[in-house]
Amino acid sequence: MLKRLLQIFAPPTEQANSASQDRIPLAAAVLLLEVAYSDGKFHQTEQDLLGTLLMEHFAVSEESLADLLTLAEETRKESNDLHQFTREINKSFSQPEKEQIIEAVWQLVYADGRLDCYEEALMRQLGALIGLSHRQLIEAKLKVANS
Repeated sequence: MLKRLLQIFAPPTEQANSASQDRIPLAAAVLLLEVAYSDGKFHQTEQDLLGTLLMEHFAVSEESLADLLTLAEETRKESNDLHQFTREINKSFSQPEKEQIIEAVWQLVYADGRLDCYEEALMRQLGALIGLSHRQLIEAKLKVANS
């Protein structure tokens, strides 16, 4: 498992195309897990929604979902910051796609029916790291909260 982590986050080589394709869903899964755990509890509703969001927004197959989540959980525990994961999002997605991603993350935040202050702080940080303005972040939040 550690070998796979090192391959995914190693500097680009000849395997750059396939590794890059692997890094995007992994980065998204780590960010989603970080948000899910930010209030100190990982609720069943968040866990259920997490898989759905990864399949819908990041083309993760149902067959590979469990492996991805296991790898993402290990990666999240070993990581020191979010920059390595948001960098993958920034390299791979356009501004409108980033807005869709942040909407998906807001869906996860509201999955347990409430917004915790830690979740909100992390969302502000994520928004800034992926290059969204405060306005874009709030618009995505309100869109999800009002739906």
